[in-house]
Amino acid sequence: MIQGKDAKPYKDDRGFTDREINWLWNFNQLYMQYMQVYNSDFSTKRKIIFEIFDNPTTGYNHYQTAITNKNSFLINENDLKWAKDPQNEQLLIFTINMLLKFNNLTLSNLFYTNNYEYFVDLVDRLILTKEMKNSQIIEIKNTWSNLKTSKSHTNWIDIKEIDQINWAWDYLKKSYKLASIPNLPINEKQRYNHIVSSIDLMGFISSPDAKELFLIKMKKTWSQKKFRDSGKIKKPHHLPLTKERHEQLKKLSELFNKPIPDVLDFIIEKIYNECTTDTDGKSKNF
Repeated sequence: MIQGKDAKPYKDDRGFTDREINWLWNFNQLYMQYMQVYNSDFSTKRKIIFEIFDNPTTGYNHYQTAITNKNSFLINENDLKWAKDPQNEQLLIFTINMLLKFNNLTLSNLFYTNNYEYFVDLVDRLILTKEMKNSQIIEIKNTWSNLKTSKSHTNWIDIKEIDQINWAWDYLKKSYKLASIPNLPINEKQRYNHIVSSIDLMGFISSPDAKELFLIKMKKTWSQKKFRDSGKIKKPHHLPLTKERHEQLKKLSELFNKPIPDVLDFIIEKIYNECTTDTDGKSKNF
């Protein structure tokens, strides 16, 4: 149990942390034999593992094998500390999704309170040596460096505009472009990071060109929505004009070099202002 920001994880009297106990449990597939034990029940897991180590006949060999395997397969947590930094949240989401794809796994979360916890457990569950795990993570980081979306392409998404963030989230979700994460965002900052990371991921899943086209369409759709919501769209109205009035409108349209709706706008606004304001431009009292 970590008690402070710089504190080291708690170790039991045999020198094992909770993470190491959990890794031994999963690596040796003890969950198949002890299905009644909850994933978060480290106390029971530790008791069962130590009973195996204490077996007078086979315990020593089990212990030595466990230490050898731990040193070969369990990656040092210092190599994963970057993922705990909130500044790296977009990279963390990208890395989780890439690890799932690289290793043909599906996302599931029944136990983890944050994405970092899930990430560490995901890495621990990979049946790869720690060198291979580190190699995959380095490759993913390099891929992200090449594929991450330029801020100039996403600066139209305003993290402070809640309605837009929610719209972008729904747009990606409906387009099946939303990256997988074990825990849903709890604030706009996290949701924004998830949105941008999902866009980054598109560059790998499809291609950088396809991602660029998607972004152009997404931005255009948002602009159209803003315009619709502003109430500036001109709705068609049928005006029962006489033929003579219609011809007069056509001539005015040609004279002003404007479409008929714009001519009508001009005429109505002009007459309205003349009727509702005095010579000083103040509103008349009716």
